[in-house]
This record gives sequence, structure tokens and C-alpha cells, in this order.
Amino acid sequence: MADGGAALSEWLHRRERSRRRPTAIMTVRRSRFDPSRRLGVLARSRSSPKAFAEFYEQMSPSVLRFFARQTHDSQAAFDLVAETFSKAFEKRRDFRGTNDKQAAAWLWSIARHELARFHRSRSVEMSALRRLGLERPAPSDEELREVERLIAREDIRRQISLALDTLSADQREVIMLRFIDDLSDQEIAERLAVSHDVVRARASRALRALGASKQLQTAIEMFEP
Repeated sequence: MADGGAALSEWLHRRERSRRRPTAIMTVRRSRFDPSRRLGVLARSRSSPKAFAEFYEQMSPSVLRFFARQTHDSQAAFDLVAETFSKAFEKRRDFRGTNDKQAAAWLWSIARHELARFHRSRSVEMSALRRLGLERPAPSDEELREVERLIAREDIRRQISLALDTLSADQREVIMLRFIDDLSDQEIAERLAVSHDVVRARASRALRALGASKQLQTAIEMFEP
């Protein structure tokens, strides 16, 4: 595991440097990620461990967002990211794919496995990180704030979804078309093949129901600073 410590130190070092760029951990670096590239970075890391640092930079933002949404716990999300990439590094020679698309699918299988373990035990077992003799870098204040904002937005979406679920199917459809798709009443009437008056009536009943919705009031309170 001699090359392991050096390579993991390299991607941890890159992560430390990224703190100088606010919210860098939450920004996907699409310019380097090419699913059709003949030999992806993870495949290259089998013989050149330093290439794993680039794989980490490519994938860590989306993996962090995934764990933040699933756990609603910023510290657990960072722990799960660290453990997921540590296990990916340990097992990189088991990866049999060649391109970045296959590498992403392989990494997501590890991430989902780690999430399942977390849900069973409500804790993150940092076994791979310990085997490599490393510690998870403490997230910066900006990184923590960004993840906490993400978790808050997910809570708001969930409350709005619960509120919409209280509507009938036809009322919910009108609300989605008006406020999500930004269609006019006339455009909605044409889309649904109903009269303009029917659209207005459905929208009116829906808005009255939402006005009394505790879930929507909760979402509004969460959204307000």
C-alpha cells in the first residue's frame, strides 16, 4: 500500500487547495469528464495512482450532493464521501472498465453500498480510510454552509411535494403546468383539452387547498430567512 498513501495524500491535498475557491467542492468540473474517452482516469489510476486525484475532482461534487440529500446530515455526508473514495482507491485494480462512464457507474455502486450501511447502523465506518493511514480532512466553513443549504433546499422540496400530494390529480396537473411550466390558463386549457373556465376552477380549488396546507406553510417558513 506504499503507493496508496501517496496517491490518497495527493487527492486530499488537491481538496485542501480547492478551499481557496468558494464552493469548489460543490461544482462539477465537466471540462475534464468525457464519458466517451477511450481510457478514463480511473482506468489509468490502476497503473498510475496519482491519476486517482483527477477522478476524485471529477466525481466528488456529485457524490457529496447525493450523500447530503440522502442523509440530511452534513458531517455524515463528508464522512461517506471520504470512505467511498478510499474504498474506490483500494479497489481500483478491480475496476474492469475503460472509460469515465463505466468508472462513474462503478463508483456509484460503492456509494450506494456505503449509504445502505449507513442507514443500517446510522454511522459511518471509516475502515478504508484507517487502513490507508489517513484522516478525513475537516470540511471548511464554506463547504459546511453549502451542504447545509443543500439539505435545507431538499427539506423545502419535500414539504412542497407533500403539499401537492394533498391535491387531486387534475388540480395538481394544473398547478404544475402553471407554476412549473409557466403556461397561461389558455395554454393549459389547450394542453388538457378542456375549457378555460375548467382550468380556472381547478386552479382556484387547488390554491385554496394549498393555502390551508400545513406542509406548504412549513416550506414557506423554511424558505424565509
